[in-house]
Amino acid sequence: MTLRRPSLFFRALVLGAQGVFYNMLFLTYMVAPKACHRFVGYLEEEAVLTYTRCIKDLEEGRIPEWTNEPAPEIAIDYWRLPADAKLIDVMYAVRSDESTHRFVNHSLANLNTKTDVNPFAFREPDMHVKGKKIGFEREEAAKYVEESHDLYLQEKEKGPA
Repeated sequence: MTLRRPSLFFRALVLGAQGVFYNMLFLTYMVAPKACHRFVGYLEEEAVLTYTRCIKDLEEGRIPEWTNEPAPEIAIDYWRLPADAKLIDVMYAVRSDESTHRFVNHSLANLNTKTDVNPFAFREPDMHVKGKKIGFEREEAAKYVEESHDLYLQEKEKGPA
């Protein structure tokens, strides 16, 4: 929004579309949560690919007007970027964020909603895990839950610091 400064009419259209989409997804989630997680996982996957292409274009000089464009202040604050961050730094941060959403949604879509435990209830995997996989399979999620539980018990045994 900072870069393009859309008109009030365009912003209203986007809000209306988001309202319709949100409610449709909410109702669908009530009936088929796994399908919703898979759908959102694919949306996030496409976002990762889009940001990857944009980063490549920026790095190869195909968008010269954005090469030295400073990052918007809101992006610097949100992603805790350095004060002198550029737009490409924002693209890297957003792509990383989207890859997390992709990983979480594909992982949740792989679970049995009646018996499996949310593997992200205690902790979030680091980028060495999320950056190499699309999502946890059921067995991997169960193992991750066990590891998280063991870490919790180890911390509990240590007592207050």
